[in-house]
Amino acid sequence: MFTYRDVLDSDGLIAQRRPGYERRAAQLAMAAEVDAAIRNKKCLAVEAGTGVGKSFAYLVPAILYVVGDKALQHPVDDYLVLPDDEEPTSSEPIPEESENEKTEGKEEDDALRCDSEEMGEEFLTGDMRRRVVISTHTISLQEQLFKKDIPFLNSLLPFEFTSTLVKGRSNYLCRRRFESAARAASGNTLFETDQQTEMRRLRRWLEETYDGSRSELDPPVPNDVWNEINCERGNCTGKKCPFRDSCFFVRARNRVKSANLIIVNHALLFSDLALTEGAILPDYDVLIFDEAHTMEEVAAEHLGVEVTEYAVEYLLTRLYNSRLNKGLLAEELASTQFLAEHDAFVDAADRVDDCVLRTEEFFNELRAWLEARPNSNGRVLEPNIVSNGLGEGLRALKRVLGCAADLIEEPGRRQEYIAATQRVTDFIAALDDWLEQRAEGYAYWLESAPSRGKNRITLKAAPIDVAPILRTRLFNVVPTVVATSATLTTGRKFFRGAAAESTTIEEKALAINGGDESEETRRAFAFFRRRVGMTGAAARSLGSPYNYREQMTLVLVRGLERSEPSLDPAVQQERNEERLWRATLDYIDETDGGAFVLFTNAQQMRRATTALASAFAERNYPFFSQAEGGSRQLMVERFKESSRSVLFGVDSFWQGVDVPGAALRNVVIVKFPFLSPSHPLVEARIKSIDENGGSSFRDYLLPTAILKFKQGVGRLIRTREDKGIVVLLDERAHTKGYGRDFLASLQDCKVRLDSYR
Repeated sequence: MFTYRDVLDSDGLIAQRRPGYERRAAQLAMAAEVDAAIRNKKCLAVEAGTGVGKSFAYLVPAILYVVGDKALQHPVDDYLVLPDDEEPTSSEPIPEESENEKTEGKEEDDALRCDSEEMGEEFLTGDMRRRVVISTHTISLQEQLFKKDIPFLNSLLPFEFTSTLVKGRSNYLCRRRFESAARAASGNTLFETDQQTEMRRLRRWLEETYDGSRSELDPPVPNDVWNEINCERGNCTGKKCPFRDSCFFVRARNRVKSANLIIVNHALLFSDLALTEGAILPDYDVLIFDEAHTMEEVAAEHLGVEVTEYAVEYLLTRLYNSRLNKGLLAEELASTQFLAEHDAFVDAADRVDDCVLRTEEFFNELRAWLEARPNSNGRVLEPNIVSNGLGEGLRALKRVLGCAADLIEEPGRRQEYIAATQRVTDFIAALDDWLEQRAEGYAYWLESAPSRGKNRITLKAAPIDVAPILRTRLFNVVPTVVATSATLTTGRKFFRGAAAESTTIEEKALAINGGDESEETRRAFAFFRRRVGMTGAAARSLGSPYNYREQMTLVLVRGLERSEPSLDPAVQQERNEERLWRATLDYIDETDGGAFVLFTNAQQMRRATTALASAFAERNYPFFSQAEGGSRQLMVERFKESSRSVLFGVDSFWQGVDVPGAALRNVVIVKFPFLSPSHPLVEARIKSIDENGGSSFRDYLLPTAILKFKQGVGRLIRTREDKGIVVLLDERAHTKGYGRDFLASLQDCKVRLDSYR
């Protein structure tokens, strides 16, 4: 019988391919846990430290599951391993991803939705194929799995399996819509001159692309062009489409139908769970969450409601812009000028103009509501804070659009109106849900941010507690859910190095069937399991094989915050911050650059950028700051180009950024990463916990901060060869009792105490 050990052990297939391959006991222990969870239809939470090799630890058992009896029919000794110099290949073209895909799937039109008209009845009714869905949070891990790890295992194993990466449907070009837009562009009724140039570039690209995905294009396609030619939900004519045989989306859909392993992102996965009808993904009975520490955050976002002022304005402008005489209705108004149908399109255009005015009035009322509460965090505690005149206008628009669509004979053009009507319907439902606060257990709030010359409003709602929703829609439905990350526990470390020293995997692996957890394990995993609803899951923590005592030094700094009674508090704060920036510079100088400086506050990062930019220029440190904008991915790539670079980052740099080697040898953490208690959703969670007899600080704020702190520290050591320092500048490590909780959560490393003068 073929098992995970035949692949991962010291004499396994990987060892035969790679000379010098080292057996990882913790990896084998994790593979044993995942294999048992799948076979016994159990849920499992696994914290696997950096270097364990968790991707292979769950991929191999997942593959053995999907191939089923084939694994029993192929003794490993009968399989000839490819020579070392023969590279594994993928059986199908590998689609690229855009930076934005990390958060795609917010609405079902952005997902690979399985509509019965488009997909065929056989897809909806399901089949007997075994499928495993693997969900990640970051693009880099998706690419690693799909472009590297899975093709490599496919080249090793003596049986075939298929895999695909599921992207949002709006990532694919629609040939029918492209041809329609190209005709309109040539007549200059839809696009400006520069957009006509873009269409010519796209025409050349279409002659050579197989995937048809937006991310293949460099430079990127402007949004205003792509929105007219992508595979928009509701805008598919299905089997009637003349381009169906060459449709990029149909090809992607067919890959999903035939795949054993389906790679998605958390956003798309939770969007699938949010649907009340239809489905994004086919049936599956094993789900593996990698980077599972982000589950609660992403689930809350994608199980909630969001309506942006810009999105409403964009939809209306796309329908009709009376000032420029452009949009969907402009062509109908011109072509039916002397026909009886003309009045219907005039009526639709008038309704659009009416909704434009109603949109301005509606969002101005919301702006006024916020301005009348200057100290408010934007949280809305009662329904119907403004009248829903916009909803009334959209309902009237929906009716006339439906009538207009009935008058259009050309199927593709009619479908554009049907899709637009669906978008209007979606906005009507979202506005009603938000204004009337229909969902119990949700927090509702407004956000305001500058955009295109004014502060634009966003209506947001999210579940205060995602655990009941995930239990109902996920854990009580899918037989096996595995959640894994390097940071799932918030208690003291209780398994340091033990997995790396184990000799008998079965002895060290937690027995999923009837095994008892220690009290320490229960405490360590209590926060994660409670917050996401995995209360019945087994739990396992595996130490890292890396030698942190030799590789990492934790520097704890005292004396940065001083109190001088004679000083004005504002002056005192300014002096303390100046001291903080001098210390930051000193510790960056200690390693001659090669440093990430992680902030919890964007405003503080901007002040630090201003204070230190000239000093970095004098020292010739290549310097990158998120305060100055730009792509995170590009910043990381440029950081790697020099061994003396310095990078200032906030939230997105605490996790999911991988810089192995000497380029990163110093991580400076300015403050413990506590959530802001003033954020509306955090505020609602704090109140809910306290009202139900808990301690919001101990039960929520502290554990979330510890998990993020561990992620930030984890940026430093990515390989066995990495060495460096983590500098903690937060005085609370010394002055607050909970400071010990942060430090106790880390790997066993050297500690240096510095007093700053």
